[in-house]
Amino acid sequence: MQDQTHNPSDFLDFVAPVWFEELATGLAIRSMFVLSGNVRDLYPIKGDSRIEFVDFESAVWMVLEEQGYAALLIHDPVDGLRLHPECDPRLAEVLESCGIALGTVAETPAELTALARQVAREVRVPAALMLDYASIALRDDRRAVERMFVALDKIARGPTLTRGDLGPDCPARNPILWVLDRSGDLPEWFIARNPFLRDLKVGLPDLSDRIAYLNIQAEALADAGEIALAKRQEIIETFSVRCEGLTLRDVERVVALSRAEDFGLTGITEALRSYQIGTTRNPWTSQVMRIRIKNARQVLEKRVKGQPRGVEKTYDILVRAIMGLSGAQTSSRGNRPRGVLFFVGPTGTGKTELAKALTEVMFGDENAMHRFDMSEFMNEESVGRLVGPPPGAPGYEEGGELVNAARERPFSVFLFDEIEKSHPRILDTFLQILDDGRLSDSRGETAFFSESLIIFTSNIGMVGGDRAANAGQRILPSDGPDVIEEKLTAAVADHFRYELRRPELFNRIGQNVVPFEFINPRSSVIIFNAVLKKVCAAVREEHDVEIRLTQSAHAALLEMCTEDLNDGGRGIGNRLETFFINPLSRILFARPHQPVLTVTGLQRNRREVEMTVQ
Repeated sequence: MQDQTHNPSDFLDFVAPVWFEELATGLAIRSMFVLSGNVRDLYPIKGDSRIEFVDFESAVWMVLEEQGYAALLIHDPVDGLRLHPECDPRLAEVLESCGIALGTVAETPAELTALARQVAREVRVPAALMLDYASIALRDDRRAVERMFVALDKIARGPTLTRGDLGPDCPARNPILWVLDRSGDLPEWFIARNPFLRDLKVGLPDLSDRIAYLNIQAEALADAGEIALAKRQEIIETFSVRCEGLTLRDVERVVALSRAEDFGLTGITEALRSYQIGTTRNPWTSQVMRIRIKNARQVLEKRVKGQPRGVEKTYDILVRAIMGLSGAQTSSRGNRPRGVLFFVGPTGTGKTELAKALTEVMFGDENAMHRFDMSEFMNEESVGRLVGPPPGAPGYEEGGELVNAARERPFSVFLFDEIEKSHPRILDTFLQILDDGRLSDSRGETAFFSESLIIFTSNIGMVGGDRAANAGQRILPSDGPDVIEEKLTAAVADHFRYELRRPELFNRIGQNVVPFEFINPRSSVIIFNAVLKKVCAAVREEHDVEIRLTQSAHAALLEMCTEDLNDGGRGIGNRLETFFINPLSRILFARPHQPVLTVTGLQRNRREVEMTVQ
């Protein structure tokens, strides 16, 4: 137990956790309680002149003692039955004389039923029975478990106890308290609409609890006494805000890590980052990363042709991420992802390629990217793939793909391709990631995205739906860069605000929309030559054959591959496959040992291209 004296004004503001009052009120009228959720944490209680933090069992005992109970009996599958250590130890002999033997392990549903019946009917000792780790008892024979719940329901609905000489204020019931991770572990019929049972959710600590607890814990840090009081409170409050969603046990571990790594109180937010991610290594602040980013713009421009504005905006967001200033205008910037980009524009213009190039610049390998094709997540059932199926469903033990990926490699790029095709329910997942920087799967495992770069790609805004005007195209190749940027940004905003009715998600994306332009004739030549060079290199590597093109053959192939730029760079690559790779493959197959092939002519008919070589 740890404590700290508070100023009188602070002490008057103290509010106990809600479930304390719910339990205290229910003890007069309920026979059973289900306590689930954050049941392995520490909880604030009010002493004479100080706030103390106690464990779960002690918190429950405090409530019971205030309501006139003499004993809290706790049973778990390992230690069996025991008496809470703050109870009068002489009660052990009294309970023994009543037939309630401490140390007994109820190993079967029938034995657990017998124990619950014995405690519930004991009139000499006002006691509560806590069944800890109760979910384990439910994994026994199904029929035996069903009989146990029927018996326990009958016990709960039985008459109140007559205490005899114990006095009129003595509790009239000896309640049974189920302690579970999830109340859903119990049968629905047993919980639902049961006037004798109260289902209590034990919540996470609120901000005031976290601040009060860290004030105590901070004393263990070497530099705490050297910091001015105002600065110290500022650090503690900032840290406590960033600990939203964590338990006080988590806070305790963060402080221990800060002490072990000599972060101190001034560096406790760095200890929090390390605790959440699982490592003290931070590639974002490494000198290697900064060296890479210095030349990033040139590398990106080399790989993604014809998108100067897109590359420039992407580079700015990347530098902002490196400097740790993403979301600097918000109170929760420490939890949010390092950077968010929303690539939008015509197909085949380099959106996915820029995401790959960005990953290679940052981590030296474009495969250090987690890519999710959102066309695979179009129905509601697919949501379970990201965050894990519900308990009992196939694959539950494996968890969610997105959570697993973030836990496996938190320092990485997450690419969500064609986000507009995903089911609307998945948007809730993204809102949690962008806002809180974390996501929990169905098993309760939490992954943190505070060190990740999140990229969405989309074709939103390209089609307006009115085929009578411009064949339904809202954005035209003839539109200038400013017009395209204005139209696409407005289309993304309208999509989230009016079609999806999720303006809050667009607000999280903010000014990180990166519009892509159509491929123009000049860019198409650069893309064509780059792709052709890759093809020739692949032939040289696979077959040790040098491919050359005469000037006329090169010009003819260029014209065929760039005659329609509506499909962007991908269209150029697809036509190169049809008009060049296919006929070249036939010739290579027929002439397997020719070291040099010079393409002298390309003649296209309706179905294929005839290639002449020498």
